[in-house]
Amino acid sequence: MVKKYHVALSFASENREYVRAVAINLQAAGIKVFYDEFEQVNLWGKNLYVHLDEIYRNEAHFCVMFISKHYLRKNWTNHERESAQARAFKREEDYLLPAKFDDTEIPGLLPTIGYINLQKITPEKFGQIIIQKLINANLNTLTSTKNVPKARVIADSIETPNIDKPKPDQKTIIARNNSLNDANKPKSKTKSVNFTLEGISQLSNDKPIGYKILTKGGKNNYTGVAKKGEIYITIQKHLQPGRNRVPGCKVKIERMSTIQEAQDKADRIIKISKPKYNKSIKY
Repeated sequence: MVKKYHVALSFASENREYVRAVAINLQAAGIKVFYDEFEQVNLWGKNLYVHLDEIYRNEAHFCVMFISKHYLRKNWTNHERESAQARAFKREEDYLLPAKFDDTEIPGLLPTIGYINLQKITPEKFGQIIIQKLINANLNTLTSTKNVPKARVIADSIETPNIDKPKPDQKTIIARNNSLNDANKPKSKTKSVNFTLEGISQLSNDKPIGYKILTKGGKNNYTGVAKKGEIYITIQKHLQPGRNRVPGCKVKIERMSTIQEAQDKADRIIKISKPKYNKSIKY
């Protein structure tokens, strides 16, 4: 049965920054995602109690539940959860996909269900895992998408609690990917990508960086810095709302050992080249 959405995201507002990055990454890949900020006009004036129940119960192929201590406390997230669980109960399918920020237990969610540990992966990588789940489940669900990238499932990302040995370091890993054979090779210190959501999602998040936004002719329009783990979120903020690219522009990054090292180099670049849009850098 054709659904309105490939995936619906259920989350607490305290976790919005991470979830927003996931939603943007999915939307850029052509995935039909229910995320409230994308639906403001459509939600305006509706009876949200009824409307959200319909979405989480009937209108998505999958529901990703972003579990945290905040998720458990909110009335709306509990309403979404109950609707999604009612759907999962009626059908023998892995409709409900848990993703955990912490070890909060959710009523009705069995401890044996495989989940994603969000403390281990970036929003961009998690978006790729969701895409792979859609592809594995049924290619027909993606017939209306555009430019869906080949997802790269991250080893150690999908986990299930080991009930007999519940120590965190003894969890059973059930996701593997042969493409990670080269994972331990040194990464290049510099990298240049197209200034698109898909492009910047390819940037590693494991080190602080200094970055430049370059015009089609190679002129430096802006120089900035980003903390470890915040590369995608920081750079995507330069895109205008509703846009997922700046045609012809590139983003060039240099990985640094510390954020202070990145800041010092950025200050020198700004002083020498005076990029058009730089006023100050804050991190």
